Amino acid sequence: MLNYRYIHFLLQKQQEQKLTAEEAQILEQWYQSLETMPVNIPEAKEKEIYKQQSWEQLAALYAETLPAKPAFRWRRLTWMAAAAILLLFIGIKRSFFSPKVSPPATWVSLDCPAGKRLKLAMPDGSVVWLNSASSLEYHPDYPAKREFKVRNGEVFFEAAKDAAHPFIVTTPHLAIRVLGTSFNVSAYTQLKQEKVTVAAGSVQVQDQQQCQVTLHQDEQIIYNTATALYATGGVNAGQANSWRNGDIYLTNVSLEELAVKLENIYGYDITFSSEQLKRCINSLHFNDKEPITKVLDLLKLIDKITYTIKDRKITIAGRPC
Repeated sequence: MLNYRYIHFLLQKQQEQKLTAEEAQILEQWYQSLETMPVNIPEAKEKEIYKQQSWEQLAALYAETLPAKPAFRWRRLTWMAAAAILLLFIGIKRSFFSPKVSPPATWVSLDCPAGKRLKLAMPDGSVVWLNSASSLEYHPDYPAKREFKVRNGEVFFEAAKDAAHPFIVTTPHLAIRVLGTSFNVSAYTQLKQEKVTVAAGSVQVQDQQQCQVTLHQDEQIIYNTATALYATGGVNAGQANSWRNGDIYLTNVSLEELAVKLENIYGYDITFSSEQLKRCINSLHFNDKEPITKVLDLLKLIDKITYTIKDRKITIAGRPC
């Protein structure tokens, strides 16, 4: 931090003689530091009054005796310098009377690579599983603040009971609040829907508009991120989170959602010959240890699709459903 007395000295010296290269650099750095400070400079006659007041305030700070009117040396100072001196005085005054605010701590980030699964044991006894190519963050003050942000992908939470510290999970569109339960969150940024499925206990789910529902065991909400419409219903929660063991159950999902799953598990880039083909609905069960061609061959039987594989890229073609 620059010493304000030294800055005052350099401002005066600048009016009388040439500054050294080092002194000029120090003064330039100080000017640059003032560029982001909000300043309302008055107009016309108020400028002269304001300059006089700023000089008197600076004089009081130094405990110096100054003439009623600024000397010639002061008149040679530019208005920018005068305003800067006042800002420096205000900054010093604030440093004495305003508490220092520490910058917010950075949230802890977790990213699971494609083709892998990640299990994390939290200090409060909670357990978190990340599916392939999924990412989330949790609060740096965990477990005092049990808060998570699902940035992308699919995450299963097993929240330890702690009535004094609610367990909160947010996605780009939803907020889930619990005290002690286990539930699955699916929030892939490539898709226009998010899902919350409860395996045990209950959770409260809400968005920023009018969605506010309570889900119990084996219940699910499917939320459309484009329209803010949603639907709830009963499901087999055990199948919904069985991906933790490598078993993939997909019930009434579009080919687009299936493609996202396959891309994350096997590391291929999948495209479709038409947008309509993406909307075909299917229910599949496979293990992530099986080759991707086995899953695609199953789709050939169900939807009569064809596929080609070249350089880790898969193109799926066929008639719209």
